[in-house]
Amino acid sequence: MNLGLPLDQIVKSARKAKAQSGRGIIAQIWDMIRLRIYGHGITADLYYDLRLFEPRLSWRQKTEYVGSWIKPKLYRVQGSDAVALFNDKLKAAAFFQENGIPSPPVLAATHAPAVAGVVSLNSPGQLKAWLMEQAPYPVFSKPAVSYRGYGNILIRSLDRAGGTLVYGNGHSSSIDDFADLHGAPGKPTLIFQDVLRPHPDMQSLIGDRIATARFMVLNDRPKPELYRVGLRIPAGTSMVDNFRGGASGNLLARLDPETGRLRDVLAAIGLDWQSVTHHPDTGRPFADFTIPDWDEAVALVLRASRAAPGLKIHSWDVAFTDAGPMLIEDNPAGDFVLVQLAADRGLATPRFMELYGGERI
Repeated sequence: MNLGLPLDQIVKSARKAKAQSGRGIIAQIWDMIRLRIYGHGITADLYYDLRLFEPRLSWRQKTEYVGSWIKPKLYRVQGSDAVALFNDKLKAAAFFQENGIPSPPVLAATHAPAVAGVVSLNSPGQLKAWLMEQAPYPVFSKPAVSYRGYGNILIRSLDRAGGTLVYGNGHSSSIDDFADLHGAPGKPTLIFQDVLRPHPDMQSLIGDRIATARFMVLNDRPKPELYRVGLRIPAGTSMVDNFRGGASGNLLARLDPETGRLRDVLAAIGLDWQSVTHHPDTGRPFADFTIPDWDEAVALVLRASRAAPGLKIHSWDVAFTDAGPMLIEDNPAGDFVLVQLAADRGLATPRFMELYGGERI
């Protein structure tokens, strides 16, 4: 049986949880056994990451939380064609364009079919030539198929004298190495986009970078409904804003879904739980900050959801830019741990369970 953690780590975590909450070790173990039997996939690692040992939580509240290993069951309601569309960022970009949905346009792509307005780069030589002669630095590159921000690179500039690409985190690489790595035949498709500029209010809070909100929308009724939302805030030298439980160094803000006002901001979860009151780079306070263009952003994700009825669960990423809200992507099998953390509530509420016709997930 997959416990989620080695037994010695469970014991160590249980002792730490007892010290923080007063909940006994036997009670914690019994919780985990009952939650495993209940069937929503809560293993020991998530039990502690989500702090389900806290006495403030009732048994009903604990049973609403869902764990990682049931992800295929959770997303079985998604249409396969729509999943394939949004799993490919190049195809998704074409969908956004066709439906008049504001999103960053794709400038160029490697090893991809011809797409109107997109420069095709099908060899190391073509990729290097585009980076040398046409790329409007800074540019953002990312795999057409990727998850959790892995492989995403902000290319800040080109050092022509040294023949190197300078990245947003201060690192650099040879342009020849980059072209050989991504331009060789058989390599995954890499897309290039303009770098978005933050809304001035966002810039004053977090600096000259983009934070995206994850909007989970339920799309099983005639009108789509906003179900969960959280804001990922970049910090330090990170080139993406993915939270990854705090391991990335970025932050996660809980929001009032009606207004977009920040409630509290997390820097770490689980037994190392840490909330912060100021952005670590700018020093600006999070208190009383309301995300700009919030109503427009909500309207945008609802309109986009109506245009994609093949998905009953949408997980949109929205950037708040100086040109208004923009959709970055949709995640047909998005991270549901993040939205549970952001809402301080489990996913499997009675409303969510309607997606399954009253059956268990």
